[in-house]
Amino acid sequence: MAETLKRKIAQGEKALAQGDYRKAGARFEEAVGIDERAHAAWFGLGNVALGIGQQDTALEFLKRAVELQPKSAPYQQRLGELYGRMGEIKAGIRHLGEARRLQPRDIGILCSLSGAYANIANWSKVREILQEVVGLPQPRAGHYCLLGMAHQELGELDEALAAFRKASLLEPRYPDAWLSLGHLHLQRMQLEEAAQCLEKLFHLAPDLATTLNLAGDVALARADYREAANFFREGIGRAADSATMHAKLGIALVLSGDAIEAIDIMEQAFAMGVAEGWILEKLGLLFMTSGKLETARENLEMAVARQPHNLNAWNLLIVVYGKLGENEKAKQAAETVLEQDPRHTNALINLATWNSTHARNDRALELLQKALEIEPERALIYANMLWVMVQSSELSAADLLRVARAFNQNLCVALRRKDDFHDRDRDPERRLRIGWVSSDLNRHPVALFVLPFLPYFDRSRVEITTYFNSPRQDTLTHKIHFCSDRWRDVLALGDEALADLIRADEIDILVDLNGNTEGNRLMALARKPAPILVTWLGFPGTSGMSVMDYIFVPPDPLLEQGEWCAETPWPLPDCYGVRTGIPDVPIQPGLPSERLARPFTFACLNNFRKVSRRAIELWSRILLRVPEARLILVAIGGKDDTLVHDIEQRFEAHGIDPARLDIRGYLPVMEYLDCYNEADLCLDPFPFNGGTTGYDTIWMGVPFVTLPGDMLVSRMGKAILENVGLHELVAASEEDYVDIAVRLFHDRAHLKTLRENLRTRMQESPLMDAPRMARSLEAAFRGMWRHFLGEASTEAPAGEPHAQ
Repeated sequence: MAETLKRKIAQGEKALAQGDYRKAGARFEEAVGIDERAHAAWFGLGNVALGIGQQDTALEFLKRAVELQPKSAPYQQRLGELYGRMGEIKAGIRHLGEARRLQPRDIGILCSLSGAYANIANWSKVREILQEVVGLPQPRAGHYCLLGMAHQELGELDEALAAFRKASLLEPRYPDAWLSLGHLHLQRMQLEEAAQCLEKLFHLAPDLATTLNLAGDVALARADYREAANFFREGIGRAADSATMHAKLGIALVLSGDAIEAIDIMEQAFAMGVAEGWILEKLGLLFMTSGKLETARENLEMAVARQPHNLNAWNLLIVVYGKLGENEKAKQAAETVLEQDPRHTNALINLATWNSTHARNDRALELLQKALEIEPERALIYANMLWVMVQSSELSAADLLRVARAFNQNLCVALRRKDDFHDRDRDPERRLRIGWVSSDLNRHPVALFVLPFLPYFDRSRVEITTYFNSPRQDTLTHKIHFCSDRWRDVLALGDEALADLIRADEIDILVDLNGNTEGNRLMALARKPAPILVTWLGFPGTSGMSVMDYIFVPPDPLLEQGEWCAETPWPLPDCYGVRTGIPDVPIQPGLPSERLARPFTFACLNNFRKVSRRAIELWSRILLRVPEARLILVAIGGKDDTLVHDIEQRFEAHGIDPARLDIRGYLPVMEYLDCYNEADLCLDPFPFNGGTTGYDTIWMGVPFVTLPGDMLVSRMGKAILENVGLHELVAASEEDYVDIAVRLFHDRAHLKTLRENLRTRMQESPLMDAPRMARSLEAAFRGMWRHFLGEASTEAPAGEPHAQ
């Protein structure tokens, strides 16, 4: 009987393999008739039922097979896959997990299990399993593509890029690898790289609808709407049932101005099930990225009107409202998203930004802390938290250092490479290779502080390599490019690739000009790609990173002690930075209050987000003591008056009539500078002092009162004032800050003395001496290099540098 049973099962399996379900079913039924416990026969019956589309019957057969032989990995796998098809994902994962336990190195089982987790969007588990798959012998390109998709869903775009590239290297003729790479480059708006992937696809699979779809998407991103329409039309010819391509064709036709055909195509897309809200959302995104914000708003508002639960459209609206200065609407949109999804991190971040713009730092930090609990490995959240913290008068340097070190521990430490740079020429006097990393070498304050000194470097002593991480270039970018020995556009490079490039360029000292600001490459720097890393200018505080050796500071005993930072402070001998080329707006003679016959005017022309709670309290105390005076403020970030009303209410809470406040919005540069001709005396915000604005204030001949704090960002004003001989305006306490301002209100003669020739004093000071800054930086770099080599140096600051 046993031989007969085996023969029946073998015959059934052969018939099944040949697709003869009738014969296979008959043989397996005969086997079950011989032995009701013949689990292989039940498994065969389950496969026959699947083959003829009877899932419910297949489920019962496969359950019986597993019941009889629970230690069979193929049985568990097939049952798990069937549960997944039937929508019972948890049951499917349970059986697939058991199959994995029985055969932990079976690629088919691992891929099925990753697919089950993908069905419930548990991308962390998908990533974990596929990392196992690619670690097994002879993984295929498809496995790396799946891993890349998981990374992409988790927002790990650099890791996704590495996986897709690995797929393309393993199997260069595998179209899906190039398709995945192309879509990722498009997501990152790396259009040239996406176009290169398209070239490969047109060579390998020119007739695939997916190739034509990507070509249409790239053309849309390039604003070549007619070409996009042509690609989508051709794609529809290959896949007539593609509702998405119909919708994209409609969008391309709308944007190219072909309204008549667009209506017809849109109607077809709607009939195929594409929601109108989805189309409007995509139109809104396209108009937003092309800078047509009003049109973007119209489309996105229509999208959410038709689909109130379209969180993507709502989140885009938050950004658009913010760019348009409609801050109250941005806030309401963020709150709408959070009502539907309290764990929507982008909405939490955007709402935190609204609160930060309104100088409501406590609430901003609460929201960011919640976002961090949801996504503890998202660098953007740490960056936003640190920016809010430096603006808060209720937090200390120790508080900021704690968060910066948490960023380092949670995101950076594991990335550090073991590299002692033993291959580097250790001559202490050789020409040093200096690298600068920044996304802000364009119309940005950082560029205004970098460009002045670059031309004055002694090129026999230093070589300049610039790593530029932005798609936006302008005249400032071109000037800095001209001053560089080597220029690298690195926006398209992942963190690993950028670290490799810096290492290959044999950079000796790498200066990070971003810190924790938008566009930074701190994850590349965390790999320690150069012997010495320095942070400067971008973020006015500590990076918190253990790989960051130094931070440049102005000469200041408190800052040089370094209790506020993770790096070793390196004091520049004169000042923190130099600025030249400030527009030559004429300074009007005399005190503005006398010249214009107006009340005495205090002013702070910094972005209001720098104005802390304590600053408002102290400025209110000043105004209460001199009730004839008024105060000019800048409310950048709103044309809907909500920020203005908010500022007025906060001063009114301290007894100040809003009529005494002159609150101005965004102004062009020349008008902004001319506003100083209305200010008798300026008030420096704290703890976030004016940096660029501090230089502007002195340039326009207006002194300012500053209150130094316990970290770099709160001692900028002191460094500026001391360089133009205004030491007396550096307050020793809050009471002193108020007293200085009130005293100068009453002593107009002394105030005129302080204002006299202030621009000339600035021009003759280190604040505008670019060659002197170049020499200071050269000396600093040489001192750092000698420290790296273990030599003593007269240029080195007190204290030992971090171990290399």
